Amino acid sequence: MTLTEWLTFAAIWTVLSLPLGPNAINCMTSGVSNGTRRALWTVLGIAIAGLTHMTIAVLGLGTLLLAYAELYLALKWLGIAYLTWLGISLWRKPAKLSAIGSREVEPAGLLVRRGFTISMSNPKAILSYMAAFPQFIDPGSPMAPQLLVVVPTAIVILVAVYAGYTAAGGGLARVLTSVARQQFFNRVAGGFYLAIAGLLAVTDTRRA
Repeated sequence: MTLTEWLTFAAIWTVLSLPLGPNAINCMTSGVSNGTRRALWTVLGIAIAGLTHMTIAVLGLGTLLLAYAELYLALKWLGIAYLTWLGISLWRKPAKLSAIGSREVEPAGLLVRRGFTISMSNPKAILSYMAAFPQFIDPGSPMAPQLLVVVPTAIVILVAVYAGYTAAGGGLARVLTSVARQQFFNRVAGGFYLAIAGLLAVTDTRRA
């Protein structure tokens, strides 16, 4: 891979990672609830999911997934159900004021698991990887050296972007200084999850 190709890939992957989606909202809500440092466990879960998606894209398993409608639809509706449950839970979550340094934080394992699950349950994620990765892999050249460039680049960008969203959530926590503001944030974030679930339900992401 030439320097120009690498820069092009990095730019494309950054653009694909930036939009405000379920992963970004998850990072922000984790930052609000747990603080920036603790919420970085969420980013680890997203990075593990990213490696899984990359493996699926490189091995061509994504094509197989899209070819079998039943398997694809099962993944799609599991994702919709999970996002719906998250949205309702967050909408109904009671707001509770506490000092930033003394608030109850969620276990690291739960944050990693939630980050991984939300990322893996979004069918559009695998399409993004399938759209970007094959364009920068030359099947006529040895695979390993190419992956040693592309994969770390993608992971570093992924971690940087979502760490930024986590930090934004941590900063936002300093603004949510009343029960009303916290309740408003919970309902906005919960509503976003529900909107994404509804959008996935009515959209054929394979054609999109």
